Amino acid sequence: MQICTNGSCWKRNWRQYKSVTSMQFVNPQEAEARVAARYQTMLILWIAMMVSLGFFLALAVFVPGSGAADRTISSILFSISLVCVIASMLIKHHRLKQAIERQKIELLLNAYIIGFALCEVTALFGLMDHFITGSRNYRFAFAMAVIGMLLHFPKKEHVRAVSSRQSET
Repeated sequence: MQICTNGSCWKRNWRQYKSVTSMQFVNPQEAEARVAARYQTMLILWIAMMVSLGFFLALAVFVPGSGAADRTISSILFSISLVCVIASMLIKHHRLKQAIERQKIELLLNAYIIGFALCEVTALFGLMDHFITGSRNYRFAFAMAVIGMLLHFPKKEHVRAVSSRQSET
C-alpha cells in the first residue's frame, strides 16, 4: 500500500490525513433542538401504534367472531401473546443498552420500534383469537398489548443519553 501521492516517497508528497479527533462544539440550544425533534418522532410513532391498537379493538368489538369456541387455540394464542410482550421488554432493554454504549440514535429508534411492533403483534393475536374461536378472551391480549405499549412510552432521557456524546464530537 502506497502512502505517497505520486509515486515519490518524499515527505512533501505524502497524503494529508484528516484529523479525526477535532472537536466540533455544538450550541446547547441546537443539541436540545435535535433531541426534541428525535423525541417528537418517537412520540408520534408511539401515538400511531396506540391508535392502531384502538382500531384493532374496535374491530374486535363491532365485528362478531364466527368461529367455534376452542379453548386450546385460545390458550395457545394467549401464550404466544404473553411471550411477545415479554420479548418486547427484553429486546428493547438490550437494544437500548447497546444504543447508549455505541451512541447511535439508529439503535435507539430500532429498540423502540421493535418493542412497539411486538406489542402490536400481541393485539393481532388477540384479534385472531376473536375471529378464529369467537371467545371473549381476546380482551386479555389487548390489555397486555396496551400495558406493553404504556411501558414502552418513549423517554427523552434515552434520546439525551444517546445524543450527548454525538453532539460533543
